[in-house]
Amino acid sequence: MRKSKIKLLALLLLPIAAFAQENKTISGIIKSTTDGSPLVGVDVYVDGTTYETSTDENGFYELSVPEDAVITISYDGFQQMQIPVSGTQDFNITLIPFDNTPDIESENRALDEVVVVGYGKAKKSDLTGSVGVIDATKLTERNMTNPMEAMQGNVPGVQITTSTGRIGDGFDIVIRGNNSMNEASKPLFVVDGVPTTDIDFLNPQDIARIDILKDASSTAIYGSRGSNGVVIVTTKNGSSAKGRFTVSYETYYGVKAVARLPKMMDGQKWWNYHQSAYLATAGKDPITGQVSAQTLRTAVLGTRNSELLRRVENNETFDWYDAVLRSGVTQNNYINMSGRSENGIGYNIGLGVQKEKGNLQNEALDKYNVNLGLDHKINDKFSTGLTLSFSLTEQQDGSDIAMQEAFRLNPFLSPYEFQSNSRLTPLPGKLQNQQGAFVIDKTSTYNPILEINNTTNETRRWNGIGNFFFEYRPLDWLSVKTTYSANFDSRRKGEAWGALTSVGANNNNLASARINRTENFNYTWDNQVNANFDINEIHQFNILALQSIYSSRTETGLQSSRNIPFDSGYHNIGSGSQSTFNIASNYLKQTLSSYALRVNYSLLDKYLLTVSVRADGSSLLSENNRWGYFPSAAVAWKINNEEFLKGSKAVSELKLRASWGYTGNNIIDPYSTVNLLTEQLFYDYAGTIANGWISGRIANPNLTWEKTREFNVGLDFGFLRNRITGSVDVYDKLSDNLLMRQQLPFETGWPYINGNIGSVSNKGVEVALTTKIIQTPKVSWETTFTFSKNVNKIKSIYGQSEVDDIGNNLFIGENINSYYNYIYDGVWQYGQEAEAASYGQTVGQAKVRDVNGDGRITPDDRVILGNSDPKWSGSIFTTLKVGQFDLSASLITNQGVLAYSPFHENFTNVYDRGRARLDMDWFIPNNNAGITPQSTNYAPQPLNEGTYWRDNKVGYYRDASFVKIKNIALGYTFKRETLARIGVLNSLRVYANVINPFVFTKYDGYDPEWATASLGVGRVSSITYQLGLSLKF
Repeated sequence: MRKSKIKLLALLLLPIAAFAQENKTISGIIKSTTDGSPLVGVDVYVDGTTYETSTDENGFYELSVPEDAVITISYDGFQQMQIPVSGTQDFNITLIPFDNTPDIESENRALDEVVVVGYGKAKKSDLTGSVGVIDATKLTERNMTNPMEAMQGNVPGVQITTSTGRIGDGFDIVIRGNNSMNEASKPLFVVDGVPTTDIDFLNPQDIARIDILKDASSTAIYGSRGSNGVVIVTTKNGSSAKGRFTVSYETYYGVKAVARLPKMMDGQKWWNYHQSAYLATAGKDPITGQVSAQTLRTAVLGTRNSELLRRVENNETFDWYDAVLRSGVTQNNYINMSGRSENGIGYNIGLGVQKEKGNLQNEALDKYNVNLGLDHKINDKFSTGLTLSFSLTEQQDGSDIAMQEAFRLNPFLSPYEFQSNSRLTPLPGKLQNQQGAFVIDKTSTYNPILEINNTTNETRRWNGIGNFFFEYRPLDWLSVKTTYSANFDSRRKGEAWGALTSVGANNNNLASARINRTENFNYTWDNQVNANFDINEIHQFNILALQSIYSSRTETGLQSSRNIPFDSGYHNIGSGSQSTFNIASNYLKQTLSSYALRVNYSLLDKYLLTVSVRADGSSLLSENNRWGYFPSAAVAWKINNEEFLKGSKAVSELKLRASWGYTGNNIIDPYSTVNLLTEQLFYDYAGTIANGWISGRIANPNLTWEKTREFNVGLDFGFLRNRITGSVDVYDKLSDNLLMRQQLPFETGWPYINGNIGSVSNKGVEVALTTKIIQTPKVSWETTFTFSKNVNKIKSIYGQSEVDDIGNNLFIGENINSYYNYIYDGVWQYGQEAEAASYGQTVGQAKVRDVNGDGRITPDDRVILGNSDPKWSGSIFTTLKVGQFDLSASLITNQGVLAYSPFHENFTNVYDRGRARLDMDWFIPNNNAGITPQSTNYAPQPLNEGTYWRDNKVGYYRDASFVKIKNIALGYTFKRETLARIGVLNSLRVYANVINPFVFTKYDGYDPEWATASLGVGRVSSITYQLGLSLKF
């Protein structure tokens, strides 16, 4: 009994002893044994605590730790070291690469890097969930202006694609498949603790790392906002070295060359197509039943196309693409200053200017960034920090239709008025002479040069993010932290169309303009308590308790008018006709109150357990359904720490993981739980006009949380002293109570109601593999492969498991993004007249498959053709270093993608005779008009294409699979001895980089990556050639 009391007293006194323990500040420089160069980004930490730092650009580190602590030094490719603080005088450290010590067993590095998780950090070896990491090097080596593009292919299971190819336009990101039927599958972005809608406004060079939380055990700590994954962005912070000040400068200049233009018909082939397009409609000889050459000539030319005939006979063509396209330019200048003052204030300042000109005239993007980070460890108990990020993005999109009009105009049309080489005509296909008679009368396509010169489409975006924290550490193992973060996002989009544009022509040849404004302010206040302690070095605990408040306010406004008598952009909207004025505004507000608890437990550093629960209360839902609860649990087994694998030279690291959890989604129309009034009407009350309102949307007070349940099993591994590392994950997600709009019968008076009326499953596998093929002091070669496969299926719609929604292309058991149509089976040929007639078709028309074989073509013959999601995707990254030279390349691929292509809908349709066409084969029937017959299954006979080609659009689906060489870079880093002679520079690297040099695909439109983009905003592909340098002082 007495011994028990003494043990109990000792246990109670432990916190007091810890509280009284004094810290010691240690510092030093960490270098490599191979060449003595300093190592940047080496992790220095005390295992099981929050004492941690990393080396700066000079390899310097500084850390305040307890005197009895043991610090761990860990860096990729080098032996891990552990050094006791007590008794050690020199903390300058030299790390040894694995290859220099073939007899030494592997150290835990690949899984020991520090990873950012929700509301904290953890060693990768202690993770029980699935987290992808992208460091600063990977983000900047491609030289992209948008960090999303720089992320492409880096993490398996994360699908990132550009939607238009237009500079400045955003990227679509989906993590582990689409969870929603209403396009609410975007993940949560968190920048320095601040929730944001995207990260397009950031400069990639301000980012220190991006951590992507993929499975439910990782994202459940974010509760109702975690079902689509979480992207955590950490910007750069100050140096850990007191009294140190470093400056780095990055610059590059590049040329964006137009590449891989779709091959369109040249002049003579178009003329042959154009003439043959009249065979189906020109008058036929009553005796032969054929169109004669003279009848065809009369039908093609009539009396209004003398100039067209002259140009055809002289083969006078115009290069429309050269008229609107150009070589673009990309420029970047970035300066970073970081350091730490003698009194311990760390600071980081980043200033960036990015300028880009697109390949279409009048397209440009200018982005200005300022990033500031401050942190200060006041003493052993108190620390504080601040991050501020400001950006201004100015985007000019030019004309939305200039590109499509340039491709639509056939080669024999000119942008100039008749017999003029300077005055532009609005309608090149409706050309008149000085007397007003038509000399070309073929198409109403507008002049893209006038569209470019007289269209304004500008977006200005101001974004500011701020984060302030204060942390109190009463004990070594206990901390209390409060964080306030805010985000301000203001966007103004101004559009104007002059009198000489297509909009102006439809507006009495007068100008029109419009301004859209959106302003959002949101803040988050987090209060958290962290406890990190062990019991007898056997049981390790890390406990997080969190209370959080989130509030968001959005204001929108619209102003527009028409019939403006002069072209003045969008700055004189009030000059338009008063009857055309349109003014609208909106105000939205939502709040979220949250509580969370997470416990990480480790037994003997072998068996890991993580459990968490979060409760969210949202103002978007009614009082009875306001609160949602999101639990998760995960376990892991560090197999390599078992006795039977200790000392193994083959197996360096091996960890088995399993997780389960629930996350949520509350992305619904605000105020869906209350009735809304809309559509202002004007009523006549006894001769007095009064405003009135009608009910615009019916309320659904029963709306509840959309939830996603996920199981995940994973394996992290490292072999041959971590020369081979990687992970494999298999997951199963089910999203239920999907929030979506349900269409209502017309008789109800309401178009739809928001409800929880569907479920979707996503199952998949992800693989990441890194191989260090060569690792010597002079030569190193590292390659990373990723592979992802996801199967998406709709499980139920409107609460019913067996009912399809054909009108909205939603089918039980099929992908959300499925295409449903007839199967195009070629063209009816000569010799198939009888069979074609049995289906009500004729030779030359599009043929579709009789799927059920009943001898008729009915809606029952429609099938699922495929979907726009890739069946699998992958990437390869490789870096070879030989001496001072480095060569890197990256490849991304999406396979099994089917796209409905608006490009082909415009340029392979055969019911438009006057516009340009893709260089293709089309069916030409036997004739007496001198046009050579042509049999093909690619496209039917013009103007005799049949209803399935014209109305059902069966011929416009394309395989959009691709393999892209994303970039190839060659660089040279000068030796430190050479730079020492200059005396100022610490590092200098020069490089050349080429972006998107090769694309392998069957798709023959603009670019397979944005094959589904509407024709107006889709852009041509390009190759960018860059030269740059990196300086560090």
